[in-house]
Amino acid sequence: WDSVEQTYAHKVLTRRWSSIPLRPKNGISVATSRLESEYDSFGVGHGCNSISAGLGLAVARDLRGNRERVVAVIDNVTMTAGQAYEAMSNAVYLDSNMIVIL
Repeated sequence: WDSVEQTYAHKVLTRRWSSIPLRPKNGISVATSRLESEYDSFGVGHGCNSISAGLGLAVARDLRGNRERVVAVIDNVTMTAGQAYEAMSNAVYLDSNMIVIL
């Protein structure tokens, strides 16, 4: 999950939407946070890092010899960031199997 908009969907899918309102003291984060949920596999500070984070998870999976799927969700705005292109280039070079949803 790359940006705040996708993170909201992620929180709905992981049954945290009832914890709204967002951002107030003791409320849920607008981004993914490993401290907040077992379903958040990494913490986000800003957009455009979902592909590189997903690639890290895919490489770790490959090193363990596992076969679970890794999916990165990125939006059209953050897709224009150089970090996203660098991560895609590295994914091709490393030949690691992952899915990117735009």
